Amino acid sequence: MGRRVTRRGFLSGLTIPVAAGAVSGITRAQSEGDAGGFTPTEHGYGFRNWGAEDQYFDSPPAPTQAEIRERIRTRWVEQARAVLGLDVGALSRAMVSAIATQLRAAVVQRAGTNGHCYGMALTAQRYFERPETIPVNRRRASEIEVPTVPVDEPIAPVYDEIVQRQADQYLRFRAFLARQAVLYRDWIDTEAILRDVGNVIERFGTATLILFNNTLLSHQVLAYGFEDRGDSVVVPIYDPNLPASAYRRRSPRLEFERNGESVSMRQYGQYTGMLFSRYDRIEDAADRTAPTPMDHVTVDRARVRESLFPFTLVVATSEDVDLTVVGPGGSQIGRIRGVYTDRSRGEYGRVRSQHGAEPGSYRISVFGTADTEYELTAMVTDADGASVNAARTETIQTGEEHEYDLEITQEGEGSLRRVRTDRDLPTLVGTGVAGVAAGAVGYGTVKRLRERDRDEP
Repeated sequence: MGRRVTRRGFLSGLTIPVAAGAVSGITRAQSEGDAGGFTPTEHGYGFRNWGAEDQYFDSPPAPTQAEIRERIRTRWVEQARAVLGLDVGALSRAMVSAIATQLRAAVVQRAGTNGHCYGMALTAQRYFERPETIPVNRRRASEIEVPTVPVDEPIAPVYDEIVQRQADQYLRFRAFLARQAVLYRDWIDTEAILRDVGNVIERFGTATLILFNNTLLSHQVLAYGFEDRGDSVVVPIYDPNLPASAYRRRSPRLEFERNGESVSMRQYGQYTGMLFSRYDRIEDAADRTAPTPMDHVTVDRARVRESLFPFTLVVATSEDVDLTVVGPGGSQIGRIRGVYTDRSRGEYGRVRSQHGAEPGSYRISVFGTADTEYELTAMVTDADGASVNAARTETIQTGEEHEYDLEITQEGEGSLRRVRTDRDLPTLVGTGVAGVAAGAVGYGTVKRLRERDRDEP
């Protein structure tokens, strides 16, 4: 299972750059920032992002499902009504429970971003703006050589704050809603996002950005500059995958090209798209009140509400299985994930979810990577209640495959049943890499909504 490293242990190799592909081919920027502004060599961390599979650190904050359900019921109410006209109080218990299950898995497994990049970007930004808040005896983030300083004491306040910030992202309604745009990237208004990013950087000096690609892989970086060249935009960034010392040799940046009314992002490493969800900062920097995720999409809130319901969640309790879910159109269902997602944490080793599930037959395949017992749970629910809430407990051997049919009818009914494996069916499993392949996404509902968008004037 790999060696165990406590948070008191030295994080071996943390000052060595990782994810070199994320910055290869990027030329050095003309300058690292205006005088007095954010400079990665000074205000980036002295260590790089971490999360290797052979390192095990203290668990991040882990709210229970009951606590998350209560948060949804109480703290999402006003924003959900203001942004979407959605009455959270009227959501069924099954709907709230399914979302809470999804969110808890994301929190404890550190899914959704690359390692601890979100927590690192947010805390580096905070220490740049208010250096007096650095909780250890260091003047700036670049002097913090490992996240567990001071290494000779039984406390690690920098590490704790990074991990806390990493978990917070999943539990805020506007951030939750903004992430759904990753599934419907044709709806994203990149020009509108860039306007807000530029305003925020001008006002505060930095802006935290979410990068993503079509496989639902995502990453967080900190932008500290903005250059609008008319036909293109250049945004220099601090990438937590590099320690501060690496920025003496390179300066990663995001580049955007304008072509008529469209704006596209040049590929940065694995990433091809960008989101920006710090709406509190947008409100302070822009001349408008109560900005929301709707400001960064080209559809109305009725369309966004439709994309959320019904919600389908399929989970397996064992990390010793690969889980693949294929929708009615043959598209695989995945999850938003990060490079260092740790599936060994939490109740569910494998998670697949889909907002806006369309009726039809879903094939679920469970492939054994070791002899194990697993519980498979499938939930399909909308605002009014659950059409499916079923669980099956089975024992599986290494190399064995179990298949299930999840049926969702037009009338809102459904069922889960075990079926005989038929090798002629396009289940896309049967090898040990099935779970990796499940990261590819082509949601049937996404396709349906996009086709409707094209058909409408």
